[in-house]
Amino acid sequence: MKNSALHPNISVSDARAAIDFYEAALGAETLDVITAGDAVIHSDLILRSAAGESTFTVAAAFPPDSVAPGPGAPTHASFTIPVADADAAHTRAVEAGATSLAEPADWFEGFRQAAVRCPFGHRWYFVTVAESVTAADVQRASDAWVADRSS
Repeated sequence: MKNSALHPNISVSDARAAIDFYEAALGAETLDVITAGDAVIHSDLILRSAAGESTFTVAAAFPPDSVAPGPGAPTHASFTIPVADADAAHTRAVEAGATSLAEPADWFEGFRQAAVRCPFGHRWYFVTVAESVTAADVQRASDAWVADRSS
């Protein structure tokens, strides 16, 4: 098995249901599932997107070493998936059971983004970014976003 350079491990309350959700909502493909009794202690999934391939693990939470985000509670990490169509990715995730956090919108010209929270508490961003977008463009948009939040 070959993992991507960064291979996140996602702790969830129901790993089998989460794997099914990530297949339906994100188009992930399950490569393997390792169990201990009824618990999924490790799984490898691959996600193919506009940016290439990434792998990640979904496993049951095992407190105190790992915990799953609680329903509606803050989450410790967000995941961004570059996609060809942020609107379609958002719709697919919501139809699969995600909660919309931000409807698809142009953040600025050449950068379209949407966000969902999966039923397992993690936040996922879908972005469609033109090749012409620069870090300076993102900085200007971020500065405007912060200014809007402060007013």
